[in-house]
Amino acid sequence: MNKNKLIFAIIWVIVLIVIIFLSFNLKNWNNSNTKVSSTWNFTIWMIWNNPANSQKIVENFKKINPSYSNSIIQVETFASWQDYTYALTSAILADKSPDLFMLNNNEDISVFDNQVLWINPKIINPNDFRKKYKWVFADDLIKIHDDGSQKIEYVKWIPIWYESLWIFYNRRFLKSSDIDTISSLNNTISQIKDKRPNIVPLWIWNWSTLPFVSDIITQFFMLEDGVKWLWDVSWNKLKQWFSSYLLYWDVKWYNWYDSKFVELNNMWQNSIDLFSKWDTFMVVGYPRLIEEIEKKWFPKNFLWASPFPHYVSGSWKTLVNYDYFVVNKDTKQLNLANDFLLYLSSDIWVENYLDNFTYYLPALLSMESDKLDSKIHEKFHITLKDFYSENYELSSFDKWIKDLYDKNIISILDNSSNYENSFSKFRKSILCKSSKISTLENLSSNCD
Repeated sequence: MNKNKLIFAIIWVIVLIVIIFLSFNLKNWNNSNTKVSSTWNFTIWMIWNNPANSQKIVENFKKINPSYSNSIIQVETFASWQDYTYALTSAILADKSPDLFMLNNNEDISVFDNQVLWINPKIINPNDFRKKYKWVFADDLIKIHDDGSQKIEYVKWIPIWYESLWIFYNRRFLKSSDIDTISSLNNTISQIKDKRPNIVPLWIWNWSTLPFVSDIITQFFMLEDGVKWLWDVSWNKLKQWFSSYLLYWDVKWYNWYDSKFVELNNMWQNSIDLFSKWDTFMVVGYPRLIEEIEKKWFPKNFLWASPFPHYVSGSWKTLVNYDYFVVNKDTKQLNLANDFLLYLSSDIWVENYLDNFTYYLPALLSMESDKLDSKIHEKFHITLKDFYSENYELSSFDKWIKDLYDKNIISILDNSSNYENSFSKFRKSILCKSSKISTLENLSSNCD
């Protein structure tokens, strides 16, 4: 073989080796790419929900949608709205935000609204939504997108459940007619004061020992006709509310009440501990309070519940609270997000969800007749129907900034000697901060 042929043969061998090397690596790259695309990470953040039950719902979604059987869907749950807000803010800044997350109905313009991808009407039709859900959800969640040339109506996201405040009471000493209106509640409290001076009928002072305190006070605000957001709480309405609130107090209790308050704080306890020891006969809260009551060994035959009363049956508004899922506009898995969205709006999923969270009322109208007779806890005889009243108008309340509202209103309520001035500063401050967040204007102004 001459020199030229030898060089030519060597070149071909080198070329052949390169082709084999590239082919081998391209095959591995394709296999690796296929694997990644079928097992991507998809993250959902929830608030309040039990982690184990939340994961069951994801597994059920995979069964119904086998194309996602290899997808990694991770669920994170938070027990504190404040922790959730801070973590979500940090995640968005770090470009690690979840694909789906939750917002609350009592914050009309959320600090996270700009992160939300609104739902295409072809996926969820607003008119169909109105027919399927209780009207309060249509009022809250159907929005209008104006691009300058046309206005498009869309659903912001899908609600699954809602809750309203109840009064849990000891049926050994009370009956439902004793608390069916504010008037009857006040009469009942007066009678208990006379007959049992060492009992606080309804534990509603010292707010730091009261679960759901910010929503309880909000419900009192809404007993005044027309109140749907913080600005509606005028001076006259605030005075009327505080006068009503003072009716639940008796100066004769002061020493006893104060000693109990100190005891609760020292032992890291709250009003549920008093209720379970029969030191108080009534507590206000959401149905999910049943889990804490059960842990305190309250006798099942003596526990009952009733909707939070109004001044006159059928008048004024009942606060409704719910969280709803939204799609992150930065999600890399929009198809999965949309499929999960459709799953969230299906009867089969809602039924599965409510079977795992038995203390929530169904948002879907089709579920009401089936679920209202369901027990909220297997150990008690209380059903969802005990907390449901068609006479009451469900309504959201715009807190402007939920985290600040829930945290700061407690100090105002415990400062009864100067509540007007404190409330004035509180309302002005939160309005100022809300305006900054929603419009990014007057950023240098001092809101405090």
